[in-house]
Amino acid sequence: MDHRSGYRIAATASVKSDIVKGCVDDLNGFDATARLHEIRANPLMLNDEPDSPRVLHLSLYCYKSFPARIFHALCLKDGINSSALFFKNNFTNDHLPITDHELELAAELVGKLKPDVILMSIMAPYAVAARQLAKKLRGVTDSVFVVGGKYPTIVPHESLEFADYACKGEGDLTMLRINQRLREGRDLRGIKGLWYKDDQDNVVDMDQDVLYQDMDDIPYPAIDEAQMYFIEKNHLEIVDPEIYDEDVLVMAGRGCVYLCSYCVNSLLIPMNRGNGRFVRLRSPDHVMEELDYRMKKYLDPRTVTFNDEVFGVFDEWVKEFAAAYKERCKLPFECELVPRLIKEHNVVLLADAGMNSLHFGVQSGQDEIRKEVMHRPGNNEELVEKAAMLRKNGIQPQYDIILDNPFDTPESLAVALGLLLDFGTPINLNTYKMQYFPHYPFTNMALEAGHISEEDVSDEKVAESVLYNMVYRPKFPALNRRDYLENCIYLIPWHGPVIRKMIISLQKKHNPLLGFAATLVARIRYWQDFQHVGLVVWARRIILGVRCLLRGDFSMLADRVRNVIKKTRYQQPHTGRLSVR
Repeated sequence: MDHRSGYRIAATASVKSDIVKGCVDDLNGFDATARLHEIRANPLMLNDEPDSPRVLHLSLYCYKSFPARIFHALCLKDGINSSALFFKNNFTNDHLPITDHELELAAELVGKLKPDVILMSIMAPYAVAARQLAKKLRGVTDSVFVVGGKYPTIVPHESLEFADYACKGEGDLTMLRINQRLREGRDLRGIKGLWYKDDQDNVVDMDQDVLYQDMDDIPYPAIDEAQMYFIEKNHLEIVDPEIYDEDVLVMAGRGCVYLCSYCVNSLLIPMNRGNGRFVRLRSPDHVMEELDYRMKKYLDPRTVTFNDEVFGVFDEWVKEFAAAYKERCKLPFECELVPRLIKEHNVVLLADAGMNSLHFGVQSGQDEIRKEVMHRPGNNEELVEKAAMLRKNGIQPQYDIILDNPFDTPESLAVALGLLLDFGTPINLNTYKMQYFPHYPFTNMALEAGHISEEDVSDEKVAESVLYNMVYRPKFPALNRRDYLENCIYLIPWHGPVIRKMIISLQKKHNPLLGFAATLVARIRYWQDFQHVGLVVWARRIILGVRCLLRGDFSMLADRVRNVIKKTRYQQPHTGRLSVR
């Protein structure tokens, strides 16, 4: 435990700089908490009066962005002339670079909207894009730039290199205080949680706001509401692509209970101690209210996915939610939960309500690395037991594992392969590449061990890795045992008998030639599932179509044809779970 906390202390210390402590202005007695509760039932109505304050919420590389959509809804409820621009979308491992024309489209839109404040939600991988976009927009507007999200929460002082203000921590109450300042015609200095630079160029520490506890007061994300704009592939659209999605993405709460070393919560949880409960849930009725709202917006919803980091933990909440969901929503749903928190009596209730799949993180297939390096609970025996319990109750487990972990060895990867084989078939496996986010405990450990350099955690390197290698890419030529065993793990979902025998053989004995063959097959899987190489994709479609014809399964063939035809400009095949929090 001392070893673990030492890395977290080091991470906290590493983000400190020479700063001065700021003083909070009480905004003439304005009570943001009371205001948030007061506007809870307000409609999402645009205030287009000429003297109404104008704000623009800006999301980078995430059309589904919960923060931008929630704050847009919050400002509409608060009587503000609010707009939201979703600049570029998230295509896993295949993000498209920003073009000059897209920057011009954004600049033209900002010139038209004339916002008083531009609020940009940023995660670390998009810090480079944020700087690029902010530079362009500053050339056409004198709007105040405020940045929020995980990146400015961890490094507010670095965010102030390209923004006027940086919101540290959650921004629900901060947003209302900004709105009030705009109504009063005052600047934003002195708002709790909103860091800035003073006239002497000193960074002013404004601390961070409390964690708001009553989640039912927080609006759910806006879907296809007024003044929502989307820029991608050199086009600006005003119709929300979300309405075409078959998967309805929802969050029933906020927060996590664990401090995994590779996760942002390893910093956020210690940062918020004494600041209110970190894990907070909305009432089941409020969740169902959002689902009712979304069902009216979506054209053809097929499934619901709860994107919470820990879902279904508290027994009474699960009991109430399961009953409400079963009565009011007929779509199947899936969720995510840490294996140790999975309880069978809750699984039974959720399965009866419609849950058909549950994601849980294996992350490492070797107990010691999972515990001592990744700071994650659970052992392999427990994971196999939980997977069997889920299957027994009719739930399809989906496993997440992180590859390219520098602390892994051929021996630990052979153990991981054994674990995944023990899960049985069919198996749904999401394979991610380890990322080195600045200041995270895992990154600090890797730096200390010499596995990476300081250059590897620069904003540019983090952006390159996340945008184009978030989901594991099979290594090539992978002639050494460590590399081809990782490729075998990636190949596990292709569970035909020949591939299965090859994987089992390589797990037991080093064979470079057979390992190279496994690598080639892994590359074919990647070309099909992620790079969408036309020859590979269409060859598979033709083979599957012929199989349907030979079996006389014309219904399945029709479904496959419809799925191909329905692809839109904004939709790509499911390529892993995206972070929208």
